[in-house]
Amino acid sequence: MMKSKCILSISRAVLAGLAFSGLSASAQAAYSYGDDAQVPEFSYNFVEGAYDNYDFDGLDADIGRLSMSYDVASKLNIIGEYANGDIDNPTGGSSLDYEAFAIGLGYHTPVAPRTDVTANIKYINQDIDSISDDDGYGVGIGLRHKLMGKVELDANIDYMDLDDNDDTRFGVGARYDINNKVSVGVDYSTSSEDVDIISSNIRFNF
Repeated sequence: MMKSKCILSISRAVLAGLAFSGLSASAQAAYSYGDDAQVPEFSYNFVEGAYDNYDFDGLDADIGRLSMSYDVASKLNIIGEYANGDIDNPTGGSSLDYEAFAIGLGYHTPVAPRTDVTANIKYINQDIDSISDDDGYGVGIGLRHKLMGKVELDANIDYMDLDDNDDTRFGVGARYDINNKVSVGVDYSTSSEDVDIISSNIRFNF
């Protein structure tokens, strides 16, 4: 029972991460707001590579993640992700192979100067070694705020349900624009399964 609980707790947190990462994107262009103030427009066209580390009572999961977003309308974007990595085996044996993918639709709209609200819904599939191969969905909502300069902050709440197992994740992050096309970010989040996640990523806008 403890083995199953540990595996499910980490795997559900990883899946929640698939919803979380699709919400934030780096700044790319500029537009006028108010008088002569220039504030950045958020880009929702990007590809991103990330490394995520998950911790649950001393058990770790190391996950590599590739994600993308593409605007299909003024406030709608298609989002997709693929994740692959290893989860510690609670019994002390060989680590367990983890693989997941997600595809969905995102919505974004400005609500204040330099601030967007975002939301998404996704279909998610995960496979953990020979233990499980499950399907589910994820939904999320978040805020993105661009500080003056090259720094962006974000906060997100995400919920996922996978074959009657659910999890909620709360996260915050920061992003630094190297230039108009490239940015780097760090994120911290925690889930209702008491899993802590630290992520780092690099993103390319197009």
